[in-house]
Amino acid sequence: MRKAIFLVAILLAMSIPFAQADSEEGVLFTWTGSANTVELIGEWDWNSSTIMYESNGVWSATVNLSEGLYCYKFIVDGDYIFDPANTYRGYCDGIENSVVRVGITPPLSHQIIDDVLVVSSIENPNSNYPFTQSGDTWELDLGQLDDGKHSISLSADGKESLAVFWTGPDADFIWEDALIYMVMTDRFVNGNTSNDGAPSGAEAEADWMGGDLEGVTQMIQSGYFNDLGVNALWISPFNTNPTGSYVAADGQHMVSGYHGYWPVEPRQVDPRFGGEAALTEMVEAAHDAGLRVMADFVVNHVHEDHVYAQQHPEWFNQGCICGTNFCDWTERRLDCLFMDYMPDLDWKNRDASEQIIEDALWWAETFDLDGIRVDAVKHVDDHAMTNLATRINERFEATGTDFYLKGETAMGWSGHSLEDNAEQYETINRYISDDALDGQADFVLYHAVVDNVFTTGNMDYQHLDYWTNRSQDQYVDGAIMVPYLGSHDSPRYLSRIQNDGTQYNQWEEQARPTTPSSTSYQSAKQGIAWLLTTPGAPMLYMGDEFGQHGGADPDNRRMLDFNLNQGQDELKNFTSEIAKIRLENEALRRGVYSTYHAESNMVAYEMTTNEQSLLVVLNRGGANQLQTTYDEIIYGASSLSETTLSIPADSVTILAHSGNFSAENQNNTGNETTNGGDNSTNSTIDDSNNTTEVDNNQSEEMKTCEGCCGETSEVPVSEPCPVVACAPCDEVEDSNDSASSSTATIFRNLLLIVVIVVLVVFIQMNRRSEDNH
Repeated sequence: MRKAIFLVAILLAMSIPFAQADSEEGVLFTWTGSANTVELIGEWDWNSSTIMYESNGVWSATVNLSEGLYCYKFIVDGDYIFDPANTYRGYCDGIENSVVRVGITPPLSHQIIDDVLVVSSIENPNSNYPFTQSGDTWELDLGQLDDGKHSISLSADGKESLAVFWTGPDADFIWEDALIYMVMTDRFVNGNTSNDGAPSGAEAEADWMGGDLEGVTQMIQSGYFNDLGVNALWISPFNTNPTGSYVAADGQHMVSGYHGYWPVEPRQVDPRFGGEAALTEMVEAAHDAGLRVMADFVVNHVHEDHVYAQQHPEWFNQGCICGTNFCDWTERRLDCLFMDYMPDLDWKNRDASEQIIEDALWWAETFDLDGIRVDAVKHVDDHAMTNLATRINERFEATGTDFYLKGETAMGWSGHSLEDNAEQYETINRYISDDALDGQADFVLYHAVVDNVFTTGNMDYQHLDYWTNRSQDQYVDGAIMVPYLGSHDSPRYLSRIQNDGTQYNQWEEQARPTTPSSTSYQSAKQGIAWLLTTPGAPMLYMGDEFGQHGGADPDNRRMLDFNLNQGQDELKNFTSEIAKIRLENEALRRGVYSTYHAESNMVAYEMTTNEQSLLVVLNRGGANQLQTTYDEIIYGASSLSETTLSIPADSVTILAHSGNFSAENQNNTGNETTNGGDNSTNSTIDDSNNTTEVDNNQSEEMKTCEGCCGETSEVPVSEPCPVVACAPCDEVEDSNDSASSSTATIFRNLLLIVVIVVLVVFIQMNRRSEDNH
């Protein structure tokens, strides 16, 4: 049966064009489609094209090439095009082309089927494991392996691959399940004072403070992350950074490279972080604890002392300083320098771009990483993400284990309408696809909700609900976005809630944030509950779980002190409780968000999968009531009397169905009152403190309703779609649609019949072959 499945895959793949290197006859290039003429041209000879010949719709040509990388394009009826089947791109003479890699060791085909690693080879792919031969494959029963992470080298028949997978209770993890915790290593825990570096001459708040990878390991082994409900770590860059101090962006203060974002070595763990041995130990400890590890990786720049800057100055742009006169951050995003001591990599230089990709692969494989967070995505050429992802996918994802690529494309906030923020969404989406990043930090949602609702209170919970919904429909399908409340680049979440005028201060000579009030700790719970119960892979910046205070960079990176006060301890316990509920309930990790009820100071939303639906109620106002058929409170101090939920002031409530749940039968419980004409609710409200009407300044927040014959209309998000009675659509449109649909259906049916016939014949032949053995 596996061979039959493989045959179907081959049949389907026959419709996909590709360039294949290293056959005995040369490199085979193919293009599939209808054309009069198709030619191949490449950097092996830009002055002469190669005619491609067609057979059954597939055009092909073979070229003898020595080992290396080659730009090329197809010329289809006179038009120069990229190879549509090859995502790998590069620049030759300043022009973007498809790129083929010649001379690489071909991969060894392998996959996991029913908890068995199946490798297609004649030779044993790894004698260190109990592989057994089965015809032309070797099989490894994964049940014989210990639970945890496995990265098995496979080598046979002149081919080589890496099989990466998990066994045991953590094997079902997908990145939608992740609760990511960001660690800035130098500011987390000092686990070994012997590796502390000497003072660099920087301001005290911007100098090295001693945190290291041994400190991270100690926290892993103490159970801190497991107790908190965290299952993935994002660690700041490991690379060795310079020893000296350099002028900050304000031109006045001196800062050091404690953060890791100024690499001077491409493949060396900074000794002040503990070196290679400490990193290896940390990753192993994380995997033993069921934690994934995502490394921060810098692709846009290096420090001026970096070996590449010293040895290959031609690899770098000679641009202006970002943000200075005539050097706009957006217009000059690809060649401007963040600072004059940070040379900007030129990704159009193929030697440079290939070296950075090779370095990323080295880090990922050498230290058995599970993902990479890519810094400053929009400041490198678009093909940087597709090329990196292509190589990552080839190396680490053959068994179906996703190596998560998260991007940082920093965007702003352009107003309270979807139209105002279209460019923000488009720019972030630009780098996400099956062949690029898996997801990015959700900057639009951060500005919409954290800036405008949780910290300043400028906007209400209807605004919160609207923009949370937009993060579900404005990004690329399948994108795993990362919502957050704060980061190493923003003032501390709790100090922004305190809002005493110090939250944007940075330096010791300024009045910096101090311990917030108990009210601020309580208010912070609303944002944490929202973060941990809405879609995406949420990120906690270290210390946000207990309300670490601080201003802007570098004050938002104070060395953490885990001797917590009462407010911090209560907030940490709250974070842990909600995070564990998230881990225990699939709907909160993988569910679809839908509005249940929204008003100024209270929002209720459902998180729903096929197996489960939960109702989350966030109330920052006074005591309230909500009618619902959810009948089990799994978190909170609310009470239920039949279908009436009584909700305390300033509270978080999570409810479930105590009986069997069916997503098909759920259909937004409570819509009865909406259909009766209520404006913003789908349940009855008793609310003396809030309004159920949509504010006029929110009228631009709209949703699309379907009408007759494909027409749509826009209504406020809080209102139900109108019920319309449709007359028959135009008969000509009906006949055209019917003909088109019929033609497509006939074609699909014929194709299905052909595949089934081939399958049956192949299976029967395979059975006869087995009978003859």
